[in-house]
Amino acid sequence: MANASDSTDLKPPVATKRAHRVPFGAVEGENRGYKPFKQLRYRDDPWFWLRDDERKNEEVLELLRRENAYTTQQTAHLEKFKSKLYDEHISHLKQTDDRPAYRHGKFYYYSKTIEGKSYDIYCRKKASTLQAMSNESEEITLDVNLVAEGHTQCVVSGVQPSPDHALIAYSVDFSGNETYDVRVRTLATGEDQATEVVGVVGGVVWGADNSEFYYLAEDEAKRPYKLFRHRLGELQSQDECLFTEPDDLFYMDIWQSQDGKFLLVESSSTETTEIAFLDLLGGTALTTIQPREFGLRYGVDHHDGLFIIWTNIDSALNNRLMTAPVAAPGKANWQEVIPYDPARKIDSVQVFKGFLALEGREAGLTQLWTIEMGRQGPSASTLHKVAFDEDLYEASISINKIALVAASETLRRLAQSSFEGEGEKGWLSL
Repeated sequence: MANASDSTDLKPPVATKRAHRVPFGAVEGENRGYKPFKQLRYRDDPWFWLRDDERKNEEVLELLRRENAYTTQQTAHLEKFKSKLYDEHISHLKQTDDRPAYRHGKFYYYSKTIEGKSYDIYCRKKASTLQAMSNESEEITLDVNLVAEGHTQCVVSGVQPSPDHALIAYSVDFSGNETYDVRVRTLATGEDQATEVVGVVGGVVWGADNSEFYYLAEDEAKRPYKLFRHRLGELQSQDECLFTEPDDLFYMDIWQSQDGKFLLVESSSTETTEIAFLDLLGGTALTTIQPREFGLRYGVDHHDGLFIIWTNIDSALNNRLMTAPVAAPGKANWQEVIPYDPARKIDSVQVFKGFLALEGREAGLTQLWTIEMGRQGPSASTLHKVAFDEDLYEASISINKIALVAASETLRRLAQSSFEGEGEKGWLSL
């Protein structure tokens, strides 16, 4: 096959046809889903040979090079217009920009972009208040532009400071297949340790300290289905598998409760949710909050011995707000916090030291509500809807970390909002 650069008048490349029959149904040794038909059926696919999951077949790669070269030739007359269109697009963007900082421990973390650079730069400042940040020096925790050097593609996900803020863990994918390798960086030196884990789905969740983190692995269909615990410095082959999701209809997700006490592990399908928890301060096994029941969906966070639950139980299309004791978290013990209102949709809840922040929708607009936390849990009588001056807006809860903002603090980073198409991000006083 001739090289793409050998001709100045390229012809459209045409892939050759090669006979191949693709079986459908219960193929022996393969997972073909729920109740595949037993009598195999076949379809002819003369271009099946072009499938190259490893992206290493030189014949396929050369065909793609020829197709790219032909496209470049045929669209050469659009180069000036392409440049003009790109410049116009860029003119509407603020290329050098800092995202709002969020409090985490003794630091305020944020990311920024710089004109001419393709990737984010993650930073932090040590400060006691948001106002004091301007007087503090900036520390770059991760410059993704440096990570990407030497690679044609780079996706970084899940940049997470360790509990004592001495390390960061981040996941990186150089191939574009959305499977990541986990690296851990020592912030005092700016040096990465050896790659800790490969083949991870997204980011990781730290344990109670710097000694371990948790991650998900995927199956051949790229479904997150295994939960592992990894101890820093140990081989990945020594990692402990804490849970395997056997049902192909269910995908896994993990996160940490807002107070940092629990690892929450979700298995979910389109219609059904099941969440388990692991006590990060000494737990050894997962405990299921409510076993899966078809059609029952719920979300969970934790506050002082209570699970805060939002759920569609009892035909609540727009979700109820409920609580349950950690010691007996099943649905038989779920207690409703506020009467269900079908006109108010609750999408998610964030837990703070002295209040809950609810995100949802009412009267056709996204809304935020707060409920104060009393000695026995959320106080229904304190439900408060956050008011906005604009007639049209979007409001959503932004990043909040496990520092758990004190109730007496007047500025709480709570919302990211857009007003009539003009995006604004900031703090709300509550």
